[in-house]
Amino acid sequence: MSSQTLLWIDLRTSRAEPDLCSRLPPIYRTERLSHLGDLFQAVKNVRPWAMCFEYDEPDARGLAAPLEVNARHPSVPIIMLTDGGIGKRAFAALRHCMWDHLVKPLSVGRLCRCLTGLNGAADRKKKDRAARLSPAIRYVTDNYGEKLRLSTAAKLCDLSRFQFSRNFKRDQGLTFRDFVLQMRIQRAAQLMRQSSALSVTEAAFIVGFNDVSHFSAMFRRQLGATPSSYRHAASEPSQLPLFAATEAKT
Repeated sequence: MSSQTLLWIDLRTSRAEPDLCSRLPPIYRTERLSHLGDLFQAVKNVRPWAMCFEYDEPDARGLAAPLEVNARHPSVPIIMLTDGGIGKRAFAALRHCMWDHLVKPLSVGRLCRCLTGLNGAADRKKKDRAARLSPAIRYVTDNYGEKLRLSTAAKLCDLSRFQFSRNFKRDQGLTFRDFVLQMRIQRAAQLMRQSSALSVTEAAFIVGFNDVSHFSAMFRRQLGATPSSYRHAASEPSQLPLFAATEAKT
């Protein structure tokens, strides 16, 4: 944790109360920010492992800041510190982007216990995101030979098209379209390994391609060989290791 930085956004209008940021133990390396106008440049420069927004009486602009941070950097845990409640409607809006909401006054020990749990929270959040996208993964796995629609995958995950596309690219490292393409090529390669009697055209149609030329181009792009070459290697077990390293990258 000593190599990670906590970005502390101090939005208090009064400095009369104890300064919790400066009282944190040295294992927490902190960067303090007092102006929202510098927020996103600071996030870019600091690359924080977590962020803490501290308020006394938060205004609308101050409450909007963590929402915008979460939209741009959803993997960064956020803690809010306020002098009291922030209202039911505001809390409902902020709840999905916060790891915790702490009401002051509070001890440094209480704050440290909250910070200690952040790494575990990030892992759980990642697992939650993966679980939310699992209906889309199953949709592709079970129907890769059919026409697949992004709108259907998004609906299965109870997300808008925009939310789904953003979350899918972030978590899978591929767009939904590229993920489908990769799945189809991998399945075609698998089919050709399993049956030497299967033609390239048959393999292409089984996995959902209507254009064999397009299939061949995408196959070569992913596996570094034409489908015909791969199929020939599949009939000669000694030749398949030549493709193993390339195929592992898909």
